[in-house]
Amino acid sequence: MGLNVHFLKERWNNSEMAKRFANVFMAVCLMLALLPFYGGGQAQAAEADVIEVEAAPADGSIDPEGPRKPIDYINRDLAGLNNFIALFSESFSDVVTVPKFAVAVQVDASFKVLHVVNPSINGATPVWEPNPVDLPVPAGGFVLLAQDDSYATRGFKKFLATNFKIGDIIKLRKNGEVVALADIIPSVSTAAVRITSPLMQTTLTGSATVAGSVVNYTYGQGYSLSACGTPVDIAADGSFSQSVALTAGTNYIDVVLSQDGREIDRKSVIVYWKTNVSNEPKEVLLWVDQGTNAKNLTTSESVLRLLTKAKEAGITGVVFDVKGYEGFASYKKNDLTGRPYVSNMTGPNRAGANPDLDLLEEFIKHGHALGLKIHAAMNVFAEGSMEENAVLDAHPDWEERVYRPEDNGAIVPIRQSAAPNKVVAFVNPANDEVREYQLKSFEEVIKNYDIDGINLDRARYDSDFADFSEQTRQKFTQYLQERGKTLGAWPDDVYKIVYDANGQAKRVEGPHYIDWWAFRASTIENFTRELRGIVDSYSALKGKRILMSTYVGSWYDTLYMNGINWASPDFRYDPRLGFAESRIYTDDYYKTGYIRNLDFIMIGTYQSTQAEIEKYATLGNILTRNEIPMYASIALANIAEPELQRSVFQSGLTSTDGLMLFEYSLANFDIIKASLENRTYVKTYQLGISKPADRNSFIEGTYLDVNRNENNLNVFTRNFGTHTNTSTYGVEISVDGQGKVSDTRNKQQAINWVWSPIEPNNSPIPEGGFVISAMDPSGVRTLRQLVANAYSIGDTVRAAVLRGFLDYDGKTFSGKKVEIAGTVEVLGYGEDVKVLINGKKAKVDKKTHAFWDKVKIEPGENTFKIEVFVDGWKTNEKTVTLIGANR
Repeated sequence: MGLNVHFLKERWNNSEMAKRFANVFMAVCLMLALLPFYGGGQAQAAEADVIEVEAAPADGSIDPEGPRKPIDYINRDLAGLNNFIALFSESFSDVVTVPKFAVAVQVDASFKVLHVVNPSINGATPVWEPNPVDLPVPAGGFVLLAQDDSYATRGFKKFLATNFKIGDIIKLRKNGEVVALADIIPSVSTAAVRITSPLMQTTLTGSATVAGSVVNYTYGQGYSLSACGTPVDIAADGSFSQSVALTAGTNYIDVVLSQDGREIDRKSVIVYWKTNVSNEPKEVLLWVDQGTNAKNLTTSESVLRLLTKAKEAGITGVVFDVKGYEGFASYKKNDLTGRPYVSNMTGPNRAGANPDLDLLEEFIKHGHALGLKIHAAMNVFAEGSMEENAVLDAHPDWEERVYRPEDNGAIVPIRQSAAPNKVVAFVNPANDEVREYQLKSFEEVIKNYDIDGINLDRARYDSDFADFSEQTRQKFTQYLQERGKTLGAWPDDVYKIVYDANGQAKRVEGPHYIDWWAFRASTIENFTRELRGIVDSYSALKGKRILMSTYVGSWYDTLYMNGINWASPDFRYDPRLGFAESRIYTDDYYKTGYIRNLDFIMIGTYQSTQAEIEKYATLGNILTRNEIPMYASIALANIAEPELQRSVFQSGLTSTDGLMLFEYSLANFDIIKASLENRTYVKTYQLGISKPADRNSFIEGTYLDVNRNENNLNVFTRNFGTHTNTSTYGVEISVDGQGKVSDTRNKQQAINWVWSPIEPNNSPIPEGGFVISAMDPSGVRTLRQLVANAYSIGDTVRAAVLRGFLDYDGKTFSGKKVEIAGTVEVLGYGEDVKVLINGKKAKVDKKTHAFWDKVKIEPGENTFKIEVFVDGWKTNEKTVTLIGANR
């Protein structure tokens, strides 16, 4: 899909961004240890706050977040210091002198990168400036400066040099939340408004509370505050809170601070009052990615198992990838296109699908029997990866032509481009043959299968550098002629890429730069309108309404670069929305909004904090104007912590019309069920694995037979399936039916921390055995090295699940004795189970492994240690506290 599971998983495993989790603790320690002095005597971020700079994402079409790195110093004289990233605002200096062999980034007040000193070109080491560079600090902006003693190994200079380019929009974060520069470096003496309530929110009631404070406020100095023109009381400490009446739809609330009648500051709060709220249960859709899952869904039973778990967790429907981005089909009735089946894939992470199983047919058969709706999703204009494709090689003219800085001014097919980080090969949406083929792909699915809906994914251009083919030139020429305009130089009339002496690229706009974005968006809108006609005709023919939906990123303000205008045609841009490029929103562009061709829309609120998820859900409401149902799409990997997931789910169900959960291989259905039911998730068991080097020690696991996510050390048995369905960069240890380690994946890579050659995970689960599977955030070694160092081929391993201890922990009991009971589930091989309670052997049923024993308790707290041994190997230990009632 738009954020494919390969990218979702691998960006955490490969990118600098994911390292923020490892860096947070380091950054806090560094800031406390160095106690940096922030210049100017200003009220600054607290020393314990983690301040980060976030670069633009590598591919903004599929990811809302870019790589992050902590800022070590703010507005400080750095003489004698090394190995840091520093930030300087205009309150510190008008100019920052960038030393030789340092890297600096100049950022304006709108967070746009204006210049990079000593950038990396195509990943190479910078061509260093021969002399120090004086870099002005833009008004309202800042300069980032990185210095270290090794470009190759330290990572400070390299982070700025490789991740920041002219024209990028970047972010600052404070403790994970996106903030303005003023939230890090507030003014010294000028009174200003600070809003503490959400700046963008959705409400179901007719009023909203706007709260905050006036900083640098002094009573009696003639200050006054208003919200929407209504006076607001300012408390003695500068705080304020005001209830504001709303109108249905979008409300822009201007909070204005004046002194002696003269406006000195203004902040805007945007509230969407959602009025058409249905009392019907809301849809919760689960996305099932083709590339990640098809190789494991090899039997009818495996599909049924997946769907049964989903149904039990509260899922109401499934969005199944019937065409992945490589172009292969997950359906076999392909009479209109002859598109190859997914079993023809050969990549190491893709091969293995069952050629005799029609996956879409299985999803429909079992899904409908369970009462689930089945939506067939297609990666519309994606037709290959860099490694393999289904049809692209047979149609080279279909491949998009890109005009990118890395290609020295040449227009080339995407697979021949020198662009970094290429994953997906797109075809040209303006090519008539391409469009016809994609329409027929949808039609053969609608015609031949009893689906409930179709979903468009990647119904867009690859990037802002595509497409510059001859077909597109002709279509753009016609588009301009219809508007009384003429295309002259190509591609210069759109833009021209120029290079400075260091090879740093800059895009120079041509006379039809703005027309270009509307033309591309109209190309996508026209395609959705054509597809709508096909869907409607088959709905009438079959006597069943077939729904048409799309998945898009929620970060609408940058998606014009991909030809995506998923707003209502009646949406009108307001500067208070703060989009980076307001010139885009012309009358021609507004007309390209395509939601009226859809039945519902799923927007990727894939941000990693609840505040940002709620902000972008509100933006979705503003853009769609309640014209069609809008679902918040949640990246399960980003909100794996149970209480956060519960809170995010409930917020999404309140402020939008439903949820889409991305994706099955990342789903913990027990946590999903609790989150949807709005209850606290409690894990009722302890999972433990013996350590071969020490019979009296064990490793505690995270989850049993649950999809592995980051910070997980899981065990998979055949109850999960035949394979672990995990991505690359984890460590997996296979234990056979005799309790011996039979295979290891990435053991040595994790120990040496050299991830080449890589060994894909997705281990086969031995019959009668299990697989131990560990994954950390990228750059973190903890769980992977723990498992890698603990287990080797031939080692004896036992594993067990301990249950029952929650019946006692923290509970109060009367009487002098209490019977403690529980169960032990042996995973894989194991014959003899022994349970000790405070060192005393408990009674154990040899068949069920239930255990029990009576223990003496005294008034007050009593602690009891429960230990489990399987065949003499310790697998579990849990200490519980029983409260004895006063007697």
